[in-house]
Amino acid sequence: MESFKVVLEGPAPWGFRLQGGKDFNVPLSISRLTPGGKAAQAGVAVGDWVLSIDGENAGGLTHIEAQNKIRACGERLSLGLSRAQPAQSKPQKVQTPDKQPLRPLVPDASKQRLMEDTEDWRPRPGTGQSRSFRILAHLTGTEFMQDPDEEHLKKSREKYVLELQSPRYTRLRDWHHQRSAHVLNVQS
Repeated sequence: MESFKVVLEGPAPWGFRLQGGKDFNVPLSISRLTPGGKAAQAGVAVGDWVLSIDGENAGGLTHIEAQNKIRACGERLSLGLSRAQPAQSKPQKVQTPDKQPLRPLVPDASKQRLMEDTEDWRPRPGTGQSRSFRILAHLTGTEFMQDPDEEHLKKSREKYVLELQSPRYTRLRDWHHQRSAHVLNVQS
């Protein structure tokens, strides 16, 4: 296993995508490279394990913690990486002595699909929602719910202010204050 350090000069984008993390019970690794990107030019390869980010051990980081640590690096990103074999364009099948191919270690299908399909967690142009938020909305069945628009919020605020100034509200408030004072024994 070959370990090495890569320093990428910023600013972002760094040209790679992470997968895994403590929350997936899978080590952080590079899942995709942007052709010609900063990471690819520095010799990073798909499948490299991320051992450290900016000098901090990455073994205990969740996926989001690792992303946030990378974002916080600013103009210079230092990665400690580990590679099991020399970088190749396609992974080779490993053969056992009796010539039976080994299946690669893959977490359960839903986690694998999420790791493969995960795109940047930043909002896409034209929307205010990140991909993770849209996935969560889909899972909870709330993807078609609409946020209240500004006009609706303004009308709601105006209605609330009018209700505070109404005689009905004033009577209720006065009754409540009188009742509270009586119960607390501050008024006879």
